[in-house]
Amino acid sequence: MHTGFYCLTRKAAIGIIVPSVLLALPFSSCFSGGKDKSSAKNTNTSDYPVYSDTTRLKQINVPGNFVYGAVLDDLDKSNLGSIDLALRIFCNNRADSLSRDSMLVSFNEFMNSAMQEYFDNKLLGNKELTDHFGNKENQADAQKLTQTLATHGIHLNFNDGEFYLEPDLSFIRQRLGKVLTSSSMEYLTTRIKLARNFSGFSSGNKNQALSIPDSIAFQFVTWEDFLAKYPGYVMKDDIHSQYLDALTAYLSGLEQMPLFDPDTKKIDPNYLTSYQHFIESNPTRESARVVKKFYELLTRKGFKYDEAMDTFLSEEILVPIPKTE
Repeated sequence: MHTGFYCLTRKAAIGIIVPSVLLALPFSSCFSGGKDKSSAKNTNTSDYPVYSDTTRLKQINVPGNFVYGAVLDDLDKSNLGSIDLALRIFCNNRADSLSRDSMLVSFNEFMNSAMQEYFDNKLLGNKELTDHFGNKENQADAQKLTQTLATHGIHLNFNDGEFYLEPDLSFIRQRLGKVLTSSSMEYLTTRIKLARNFSGFSSGNKNQALSIPDSIAFQFVTWEDFLAKYPGYVMKDDIHSQYLDALTAYLSGLEQMPLFDPDTKKIDPNYLTSYQHFIESNPTRESARVVKKFYELLTRKGFKYDEAMDTFLSEEILVPIPKTE
């Protein structure tokens, strides 16, 4: 994956506050998933031929993810119109709920591939386009391209001479809303909510009430609640990884906001206040159990850095999220 391309996968899906540390999640770990799709390669799909004719493709009613995946494999990833076609075919499905969840995984893998293809062939090393986006006096060409990509559900950003692409989850949710399962709908809604939380900090939103540590806690608590509500969701392993990454960041600090002062070795008061509040407010959470153990370790060490803290997370057993009764 080239620098400057964000896709929806584990390393980009955490949507946490500081890009250099945790944007390894908000836009990088493609929807992992679906054993349903993995079996597609070995499934005889001769009864459901893959048509190259767009009109016929728009009318096909896929019975499940194994056929949907085969159809997507046949689409032209270099043509952004294929994203719209993939959405149309998704909407015309007659699959059961589990297979539809896996179809969302397949769609996002396809969309990420299409965006990567576009980035490699149209954006990477394109000096003329870079000049257009860097021209503050005339943004007409830049706006035109941005708007064109938006019609296919792609956000295009340009920062420090680099192009960045990411899926527009609101676009996907709106296009697939009528056929998504309740769990997949909530998954997309959760991702959108977390991304907005991240955007508030990135833009310096003064109305943002949460501190940076509290915002990280908001990330893993949100996923913890999702996993408790949908323990069998098709992307549960990927989501659990995002939960662990956010919890790890909460207990180890961020590059832009270290947990300990490099000179005094004392803990940043913002983290300490957040830990105390989190433990008091969430007495029954699994994450609070881990935070409490870490807080007790901090107490024993006088709230100053100690080598024991480096091994705490690796030695601590982080069990799966228990199902809510």
